[in-house]
Amino acid sequence: MKSRTKLFGGTMASVLTLAGVLFLSTGRSAGAQMVQPPEARAADNTRRIEGTWRVTVTQIVCATGAPIGLPFQSLLTFARGGTLSGTTASTSFQPGQRSSDFGVWSQTDGHDYSAVSEAFIIFSAGIFTQGSQVISQSIRLTNGGNGFDDVASVQFYDVNGNPLLPAPGCATAVGQRLQ
Repeated sequence: MKSRTKLFGGTMASVLTLAGVLFLSTGRSAGAQMVQPPEARAADNTRRIEGTWRVTVTQIVCATGAPIGLPFQSLLTFARGGTLSGTTASTSFQPGQRSSDFGVWSQTDGHDYSAVSEAFIIFSAGIFTQGSQVISQSIRLTNGGNGFDDVASVQFYDVNGNPLLPAPGCATAVGQRLQ
């Protein structure tokens, strides 16, 4: 009887070990199938706004579309899940006067997206007073998803949330995906 118990125990240990090995190797191959090669991930990103973009912004007169001042550069990152962050090199602000942008984005249709971001104006200088800047964007992907065209409205608010301009300002932008 003791030899049968030992035989049964040894057989069960072997079966459980084999089952464990099969389970672990199946899990590894399933995990490997979920990881995409870099070229497939790059192809996926070209169809979505997700990623980091170098953006050339031109402020314009809303009624006519005439440019105001020189274009400037910004960087925007659209993260999976709908969050947005960015920074700007606009010479309208003194160094340290404006915080980075933080906001949200969503897909509205096909290659079209909307985004809203906010930055704090940290100290008063020139025409700006403390408060915030809210940028609302309408974005369309171009160039196979590696570029975008953008039309934006820009509104400044004081620290109490009151608009500082009678109407929002306007801007256009062209984005190029960083790769």
